[in-house]
Amino acid sequence: MTKRAAVYARYSSNLQSPSSIEDQVAMAKRFCDRQGWTMVNVFSDYEKTGRNTRRPGFQAMKRAADNMEFDIVVVEDIDRLNRKLTDALRIYDILTFQSIELHSLEQGKQDFLKVLFAGYGAQLLSEKIGQKTRRGMQGAVTRQRLHTSAYGYRKVEVETGLNRAIDLEQAAIVHRIFREFASGRSSAAIAEGLNLDKVPAPRGGSWDGSTIRGNPTTGEGILRNELYIGIASVCRNTHTYHPETLMKKIRPTPDKLVEQEIPELRLIEQPLWDSVQVELARRGAATPRAARAARRKSYLLSGRLICGCCGAPYVMSNRTSYGCREARKKACNNTVLISRRRIEARVFDALRQAFRSPELIASFEAALKAERTKLSGGSVKADRDRLKAALTKAETGREDILNATADGAPLAAFKARTDALEREIAELTTRLSDLEARIAQSAEVQEDARAIYERALQQMETLLSDPELVDEAHGYLATLIQKVTLTPDQTARNGIAAVLFLASGVFPDATNAADGVTRVSC
Repeated sequence: MTKRAAVYARYSSNLQSPSSIEDQVAMAKRFCDRQGWTMVNVFSDYEKTGRNTRRPGFQAMKRAADNMEFDIVVVEDIDRLNRKLTDALRIYDILTFQSIELHSLEQGKQDFLKVLFAGYGAQLLSEKIGQKTRRGMQGAVTRQRLHTSAYGYRKVEVETGLNRAIDLEQAAIVHRIFREFASGRSSAAIAEGLNLDKVPAPRGGSWDGSTIRGNPTTGEGILRNELYIGIASVCRNTHTYHPETLMKKIRPTPDKLVEQEIPELRLIEQPLWDSVQVELARRGAATPRAARAARRKSYLLSGRLICGCCGAPYVMSNRTSYGCREARKKACNNTVLISRRRIEARVFDALRQAFRSPELIASFEAALKAERTKLSGGSVKADRDRLKAALTKAETGREDILNATADGAPLAAFKARTDALEREIAELTTRLSDLEARIAQSAEVQEDARAIYERALQQMETLLSDPELVDEAHGYLATLIQKVTLTPDQTARNGIAAVLFLASGVFPDATNAADGVTRVSC
């Protein structure tokens, strides 16, 4: 049987050519042909660092590996896959668990030691590149050579000297933002006005209050950017990623910060700058971090609901309802709100239908039957006998100590042993009681598996909505649901059409569209 091969390709810098991906894939294709393998899929990431796994192509490859869609992964070299040792070993473990081989064009089939040494080398090289990049930026800024793409400036192609100049059109917008904020307008209101006036945002899309307000800890945001008063800085912050959640964290690095005065780049006069900084501090003091955090709530579908008109997230617009985030900023015409409880009910109804797949029900019946067989068989009863024997031994030891003290032995000499035996007896008694209950239950007339499964489905929404479980439940739902699109439709329920996009491979009986995505109206 011909082996199925998947290719992963990546390049990290926008200075590299996109054809780098094509070259990697072409070399991998020739490699597969020589081995007699069939190349069935290509996963790629453009302009993505290998120092973390937060890459769409990489994550898609992992999901496909979980679904056993290929037998081999081919990469040009291990550093294309990861530039961090722990990540390299982790993906190797995942592939090995699925009996999927990993091959590189440079070293052929990979084993643990090859991945270990290659991953370590890739990490060292990545760290050195990072250090050299920082040194280069620190040296360049003192020569007035900037790497910034700050709003309000344009790049100037010169070999030496200042390589940025003021963009007059954008500079006018920066002035407008500073003046309006100093006059008392909120950053959200300023963003709304810019969106209504169709002013392009710095990185495309719409303006957001956080883009204007920024973060006081990291010094980011238009109102905090010291370049507007002619002070350029580099290496103010370092971006890192949590090794498990992959959430980005920005850490200030004052020891690496380098600043350079460049008067030619000043956009904002000092009195206006000073008044804005005072106003930022005043508003920050009036709304402390603890109060802001207390207002944040987690909901089951947070981050899953998407506007069908503009593609932006649906967020809580008030205490009870979701609405399009961009509509709140006047950047989208979809102003239809939907109650959180209504959309959750609709989504869970659709999920229940998907869970009623004959294959999933059959899997549940088989698992329940196996558990019942285990309970009624010898293995659990043997566990009970072992617990009983251990309990008898512990109780005998305690009785021996009591007899010894009754005959005149000092109690203090046996106190530590007595306390240990009491704890052991209590633990064994609890475990034995639980096991006896399970065995007794197995002897009763058993409820039909399908009835148990259906009752669990009916209780799913209630159980997951427990405030103590919302955070964890939200993570579980993310593995089932890619997204839910919400589009205004007067003929639809609640005036909005909802389409549930199910995660690939979760529901085996679902009917997939031509693009491989499972859609369910809800």
